Amino acid sequence: MHILGLIALAVTALWIAGILWRVDDWKRDWSENHASISSTATDAELLSPVFSESPLQVSERLTRWVKTQPRWAIASTEHDDDNAHDNDNDIVTLHLTRTTLLFRFTDDIHVRLEPVAGGTRLTAESQSRLGKGDLGQNPRNLKELLAGLGEKV
Repeated sequence: MHILGLIALAVTALWIAGILWRVDDWKRDWSENHASISSTATDAELLSPVFSESPLQVSERLTRWVKTQPRWAIASTEHDDDNAHDNDNDIVTLHLTRTTLLFRFTDDIHVRLEPVAGGTRLTAESQSRLGKGDLGQNPRNLKELLAGLGEKV
């Protein structure tokens, strides 16, 4: 029985160490459960990118990427068709979800694809449904999304 107790203690210590290892910003990650991609982001990796394609093309690429990811899903997609003559340049909003591996928490990711000179600007927000802090998961969600859009899918 003594050896089983030590094994359980070691497994618990490794599990806690794994959680603590993932914390990027100790001040932010324990007190916030929201992150965003914007043109004013303080984290350079979360600055709003501009893609050379139309919003519809970026939306299709993002949709293809999400479908290849095991814990990501598309909850909804909307097209703001103010410009009836050019559907390629409509504002597209997507509601994505991502479920964490260990505890199966669901985060909501809202993406906005807006036409701008030279292409499409992406802005997004990721928010945990539960808890006061996200241990850095929401910024990681957004960085994963941007990395996925950088891949050829």
